[in-house]
Amino acid sequence: MLAISFPAILANSSAPLVGLVDTWAVGHLPGAVHLAAVGLGSVIFNFLFWAFGFLRMGTTGLVAQASGRNETAELARVVVRSCALAVALGVMMWAVQALLWHASLAALAPPGDVAELTEGYFDIRIWAAPATLLMFVVSGVLFGLGRTTAVLALQLVLNLSNAALNLWFVVGLDLGVPGVALGTVLAQWLSAALGLWMMGRLAGLEGAWRAVRERATWALATFRPLLVINGYIFLRTILLMVALTLIMREAAGLGETAMAASHVVNQYLMLIALGLDGFAHAAEAQAGAAWGHGNRAVFRRWVMVSGAWAVLASVLYSAVFWFAGDAVTAMLTDISAVRASVAGVMPLVVALPVVSVWCYHFDGVFIGATAARAMFVTMAVAFAGYLALLGPMTSQWGLAGLWGAVLVFMGLRGLAQAAWYPRLEARLP
Repeated sequence: MLAISFPAILANSSAPLVGLVDTWAVGHLPGAVHLAAVGLGSVIFNFLFWAFGFLRMGTTGLVAQASGRNETAELARVVVRSCALAVALGVMMWAVQALLWHASLAALAPPGDVAELTEGYFDIRIWAAPATLLMFVVSGVLFGLGRTTAVLALQLVLNLSNAALNLWFVVGLDLGVPGVALGTVLAQWLSAALGLWMMGRLAGLEGAWRAVRERATWALATFRPLLVINGYIFLRTILLMVALTLIMREAAGLGETAMAASHVVNQYLMLIALGLDGFAHAAEAQAGAAWGHGNRAVFRRWVMVSGAWAVLASVLYSAVFWFAGDAVTAMLTDISAVRASVAGVMPLVVALPVVSVWCYHFDGVFIGATAARAMFVTMAVAFAGYLALLGPMTSQWGLAGLWGAVLVFMGLRGLAQAAWYPRLEARLP
């Protein structure tokens, strides 16, 4: 478990570090508008790209199960189909980029000065679309094979190059918000090229090229399992991203300071989620292989072991934010109003890891079992509760009410998944 999860934790936890570097670089520009623009741009692209997160999750489950059955030819076909789908979707995003921007603007309704800066960020960042989606597939294949050390190496290249380029463009060349977007685009394309090479080495490039030439790979009927699984995960991810995007929309109604503070707290949320996901990735690989082999006892064992480690990690995360949360915020921004706003919701940040650990854990279990329909249904239940509470809680308690609703949403996700789990396990002999 640790051999798989520890590199995954390091890989996942390195991703928010880029956001922290961006926040530090932009957070020292005069006024909160620059930080708010980067925060809004990040939310937009998190929504746009993570909506296609099924490319990672669906690929992981299918690869893990094919690996568990020792079906190397089918594994190669899954890889080729997923890569082709990623490139097609990325090019499609290029084609409709103007529509995507106007839809984002209408949905989030930011203040005029924030919108102007964010538009420049959007116009640059969109050109990373195919590379970003290919990275989802590469990560999915490597996670499905349990090759998390390779994922760590790839993520370090991506995040270190991204952070270095962003610092150079923003601090060195004084490009401001557009410099953040440009650094991200260059880092994504560099990492996508490296990731395809690594995947070919580890998954067998010869088998992949053979799969490209085989007619069976491109038969429409063979895409059905991938599309059905990905369809449910897509709907589930849309609900999740709408929920997270509503954070910035509600914060916008509270003013620029609340938007900037929510951007900082979002970085903490990402750090928690991607760290705890390390154990979920181990469950995806190991429980997924057991599911492919049809072994209920081994499947249950990996669910229990990964869950125990995830709970321990969540307690450690809470302790870090309890003792050092305000100090980390002070390093990220010197805007006193933003610091004070984040400090006001720090108790909720401390509670986030231990409340949300269950939804991250069960996500890994359900992905390994390719239980996409269950993921969608349980997310829909939690999303309905979140929508009912978000507006009233924000109106009543401001920023604290907003993040309190997020905490409830995470808890509802875990409860719904825990209630569904016995039905999932019953499908195994």
